Amino acid sequence: MYIIIVGLGGIGRSLARIAVAQRLNVVTIDSDPERTQDIALKYDLVSLTGDASLMSTLEEANISEADALICTTGDDNVNLMVALKAREKGVKTIVTVVNEEENIEIFKETGVTIHKDPDFIVAENIFNSIWRSGVNAFVSMAGGKAEIIELIIHETSRAAGKEIKSLGLPSNVLIIAIERGDDVIIPEGSTVIKPNDSVYVFARRDIVDRVSSLFQ
Repeated sequence: MYIIIVGLGGIGRSLARIAVAQRLNVVTIDSDPERTQDIALKYDLVSLTGDASLMSTLEEANISEADALICTTGDDNVNLMVALKAREKGVKTIVTVVNEEENIEIFKETGVTIHKDPDFIVAENIFNSIWRSGVNAFVSMAGGKAEIIELIIHETSRAAGKEIKSLGLPSNVLIIAIERGDDVIIPEGSTVIKPNDSVYVFARRDIVDRVSSLFQ
């Protein structure tokens, strides 16, 4: 598999390291010569210095041969231009980071796979760990209208030792998985929740606090 990674910040460098470890053919592009030289010395890949929003740079990277392209720069304009040109060249898999929330809809229109700014995600998780003391982690879905939350079950939790069907969950809330030690359980109504379980719950955002309170 041939993959092009645009941007050699923390995300780009980590992706390059993972891809090389998986023995993929990797080309990285960054406008900073120090970054491109440094990564070329550390990993078995091709590293180009240039403006990835220019077709000439992408052609130097053999864009037409790429199976996948990932944009990780901090500039949404660059990420968008690269994604559009990659689509024009027929790249099948295009993934990009979106740094500004207000730009998400624009990127969605291109049909590429998008990921929110990781710094914002980390900040949002930290805030929620304070605001929602019982929620260990969460994933926002459907434009923030729904969430998948992870709840850690403690000895004192009101859910500990109970069957799911006896918890009184709203009808439109789903427990989609339970992680118990090294095992993952796809639960049924008769599944008993135990202390130290990690329970993954899908719910609308407006009732997440109500749902999490049932497990505290």
